[in-house]
Amino acid sequence: MKRVFYAINECKKVLLNHPLFLDVHTITQDQVIEKMNIWAPLFVHLTMTFRDINQMFYQFPHPKNDLQEAINAHTEIDSTHWNLLKTDLQTLGIYNNVKNYGEAMSMIWEDTGAPIRNYMYHVMIRAQMCEDNVYLRMSALEAGETTVKMFFNTTKYIANLYEKKTGKKLHYFGDTHIESEVDNAVDLSIFERQKLSQETLDKSLYIVNAHFDKFKYFLDYKYSITFPDKVIPKGNLLAKKDNSFLYS
Repeated sequence: MKRVFYAINECKKVLLNHPLFLDVHTITQDQVIEKMNIWAPLFVHLTMTFRDINQMFYQFPHPKNDLQEAINAHTEIDSTHWNLLKTDLQTLGIYNNVKNYGEAMSMIWEDTGAPIRNYMYHVMIRAQMCEDNVYLRMSALEAGETTVKMFFNTTKYIANLYEKKTGKKLHYFGDTHIESEVDNAVDLSIFERQKLSQETLDKSLYIVNAHFDKFKYFLDYKYSITFPDKVIPKGNLLAKKDNSFLYS
């Protein structure tokens, strides 16, 4: 699986140059409350969908080896992170803005969040593609975890701004979430020793490529709602014949 993890790292290197990761540092204390009120509600669907994907498609109900147990150990903890978001919504003062089921449905499935839901539905599709193959599940899981760490290492900056502005600490968007991701990461060394069949390798690389491709569009959309007055270069992640990646 070393080849799969290499592909993930190469994709990561490319997308770290996305303007969202750069321009987020231009957000000021005076802007941070407005930005968080835009961002936070859009993560309700994303967070709960991640919980379902972890529990329904990544976990092994009856693990038979150390590889399956390693995935389960991570997904069990990952499935609890929605509680951190709930706490942040309370801290932000928007937790009680929803008064009934109708308002909750409108908030979660409003058109503004459609591109983010689209991203999550494709994550789910790829998770279903893995079926019971532990290597495919690990490929999808690690691609997802890599982009989660990329994104939430960025939101830490915003969370720190928010704390300086209000004196209140955010956990889902701040240190607590990303520290949990790092502390409970799957031990890749036990997977790196595994040799994949060509078919499994090809499927794994397809999953990785597809994930980062959709993540790029996720970042594009987050950029557009965070910086509506700015325009980002059009581009896409492309897979070359050797399964390396480039941005064009």
